Amino acid sequence: MERKTLEEKVADTILQKSDEITIGEKTYKIAPPTTATLILASEAVSRLPKTVLDPQKVVEESLSVAKDCRALGEVAAIMILGARHLTETKKVREKREKRCLLGLFKRHEWVEVEKTIDRKAELAQELLNTYSPKALNMIVGALLHKMELGDFFGLTTFLTEINLLRPTKVGTGATASGE
Repeated sequence: MERKTLEEKVADTILQKSDEITIGEKTYKIAPPTTATLILASEAVSRLPKTVLDPQKVVEESLSVAKDCRALGEVAAIMILGARHLTETKKVREKREKRCLLGLFKRHEWVEVEKTIDRKAELAQELLNTYSPKALNMIVGALLHKMELGDFFGLTTFLTEINLLRPTKVGTGATASGE
């Protein structure tokens, strides 16, 4: 695997260079990592079942929680599409029927309607239907590697430390009772 310098990574992010992944017959551009994408992926991960697998019963316990793991496809879809491209609004022409005079006469008219398409749900379902658990694991691992988690961790740790060092209450002197 090719190692990039920090400057190359920054340049790729600023120029919004992206990799591609082919799922089924569609090719998706992998979105550059953003904080919003990481937050949404974290929310999806929090919906995974919280279990500690017994090494003696891995198969039984894995199968018992598998029904609750649809979020795996959602996590991968969020990391592929990015926070900005999870939904898409399209204008579509729709044929509507209009009835006049107590419903005796029908008239058809074409109306332009905006529809919101949930690209995240579509991609998540396609990922779950197309890839084996091993392949999905490799995809999510590669995407996590590109998410710059170390930088996010450093930022949140730094801001948490600043918040801990800040005084929480400033004493202004004695107060009379009842005030």
